[in-house]
Amino acid sequence: MAFTGLAYIVPLAVILAGFALLNGRTVSADVPFQYFDWTVSYANIAPLGVNKQVIVINNQFPGPELETVTNNIISVNVHNNLDEPFLITWHGIQQRRTSWQDGVQGTNCPILPGQNWTYAFQAKDQIGSFFYYPSLLLQRLAGGYGGIRVLNRDVIAVPFAPPTDDFTLLISDFYNRNHRDLRTSLDAGVLLGQPDGVVVNGRGPYQTVFTVQPGNFL
Repeated sequence: MAFTGLAYIVPLAVILAGFALLNGRTVSADVPFQYFDWTVSYANIAPLGVNKQVIVINNQFPGPELETVTNNIISVNVHNNLDEPFLITWHGIQQRRTSWQDGVQGTNCPILPGQNWTYAFQAKDQIGSFFYYPSLLLQRLAGGYGGIRVLNRDVIAVPFAPPTDDFTLLISDFYNRNHRDLRTSLDAGVLLGQPDGVVVNGRGPYQTVFTVQPGNFL
């Protein structure tokens, strides 16, 4: 078993039978399987100068980027160390024959505090940039989100030259109030109002910098 950062590349024979049964179909033996292990917890940060409790994944805000290749099979084991239920939805991933892996209440049971759930799905015939975020209890205003990058397979040509570099840009409204307080306000019929600011990749104004060269392709 090879270890690459927070992702494991698992021998396909170990999991192929289970995944095929799960989805009611067979999977080609040349399809790689990626395994990610994520722990969801709280942390305190102050991107706008006011200390706030946010939701982090593996102590990262935003959460780790999920980088894969089209048609790869992805498994994400999510440990919920929060004090409330939690679900992640994979925005933009088509979930072909795996709708129960989409991380929304009604198709997924919430992950209860102290428990874990392993998502398993395939980035089937997709390339591009997507993102994930919490789907319950207004938790997305506290974090728990991150980028998804689906690359093309080497055998699939793309109609442009390889870029000089890639950047993931996550722009989000940010409220200094706790997401529970914001949720209580909404439940009482009170609008949230304007956010206290905007964060870029989890950082406050002028703190996220991308260095590019004129003429380079990004």
